[in-house]
Amino acid sequence: MISNLRQLNLNLLLVFDALMQEQNLSRAAERLHMSQSAVSNALARLREQLDEPLLFKRTSKGLVPTAQAHTLHEPVRQALHLLQVGLGPRDQFDLSSTHIFKMGMNDVAQAYTLPLLMTKLNSVAPQVILSVLDVEAEAIATKLATGALDLAIDYLYFDNPDLRYEPLIEQRVLVIGRKGHPAFDGGLTLDSFQQSRHVSIQPRAGRGSPLEIVLGSAKARRDVQLYLPNYLAIPAIVAQTDMLGVVPMLMAHQFASTYALETAPLPMDAPGVQISLIWHRHQDNAPGLLWLKEQILSLVPPFMREAATH
Repeated sequence: MISNLRQLNLNLLLVFDALMQEQNLSRAAERLHMSQSAVSNALARLREQLDEPLLFKRTSKGLVPTAQAHTLHEPVRQALHLLQVGLGPRDQFDLSSTHIFKMGMNDVAQAYTLPLLMTKLNSVAPQVILSVLDVEAEAIATKLATGALDLAIDYLYFDNPDLRYEPLIEQRVLVIGRKGHPAFDGGLTLDSFQQSRHVSIQPRAGRGSPLEIVLGSAKARRDVQLYLPNYLAIPAIVAQTDMLGVVPMLMAHQFASTYALETAPLPMDAPGVQISLIWHRHQDNAPGLLWLKEQILSLVPPFMREAATH
């Protein structure tokens, strides 16, 4: 590794970052508005200056980063992001220019936020592009810090002083099952809830799903027969089985008529789940992110936002 930054051409780090993200020489060259030979030469110079002869392996599918490249990329990406934020313009966000926002959302946030948000963006800022990712819980804070994400919409809270939160909505969860399910006869009870088999989403990095968070203080148990990576298949599955599912209220109401589902509140006292906008403090004054947050918040009725702040 290099011991003196004056020996390093910082422009080479832009090439390295593009190659890490694209893992393809021609796409990286197109991204950088450079020729492929110029990108190859820049990579060769970077290898020489870092004294790292092998950063990528050439394969039939493109360039595969080595373990050393992955180790190097995180601090490089974070440094480039900080430079971009620190040296970038502070004037009003230009709606006429093309801008890509990288957002982290789970499946429920995607289903209920994106239709409304894209309708609005198509009207007021058609040049704005969203790149939406379903990010693992343990990676959210790091990706926000490095600029791999601009914004996340999630129920998770991280003990990290560099992250900022804006409550978006508080949503309760409902129990769903097929029409005629005996657990709903006479009203869903805690006993019938616990005696039924369930379909659930996978816990996220030991933090649990919204339901695990809600049930933590209630000490209720579930007999889970099927774990899924997200919520979207749960209504169709419970409609054709004797399993119960617990899903966000908006999803329960949307799919109840489509799949002829029974719905019921949880048979115990349980708070709602707060969903927040999450970003890194380095983006506090970024004009683009300030504008995007304003667009998202404007989509939520005021009474639903007020519930999320109490």
